[in-house]
Amino acid sequence: MTQSSAAQIAADKAEIETLVADWRRAVEAKDADGLVRNYQDDTVLFDAISPFQTVGKEAVRKIWQTVFPYFPDRFKSEHKDLTVHVDGDLAVVFGLHHFVPEPADHPCGATWMRITVCLHRVDGDWRVLHEHVSVPFDPMTGQAALTKDL
Repeated sequence: MTQSSAAQIAADKAEIETLVADWRRAVEAKDADGLVRNYQDDTVLFDAISPFQTVGKEAVRKIWQTVFPYFPDRFKSEHKDLTVHVDGDLAVVFGLHHFVPEPADHPCGATWMRITVCLHRVDGDWRVLHEHVSVPFDPMTGQAALTKDL
């Protein structure tokens, strides 16, 4: 790896970390438009909630508009162990995510979720191509294995 490519990778990672922070702030503000600002028009979401698959930036925005009323007025969006890997015009972000609600016993804070986000650089801008959110489950019961504390 040359010094310039190492510098470019570091710059790309910093830019993507800024996008993640912008996404977090948009979620906390219940701003569905801001949340999908950096999504491609044909993005694909595999979410922890139904439907099984959501295709398109507008469809993802509508899902968030549908679920925001179920969130408390005040909550934080928190990531843990977030890793950003960049290779040219493709990047992958993965780690853990959960909501920290006020009041603390609100159901939106019931579990940590696993997240993976694939990004593609289009005309110099990073765009979310695919997002996957999941929780582990017990295959014997089919029940989600909720993880409140890490």
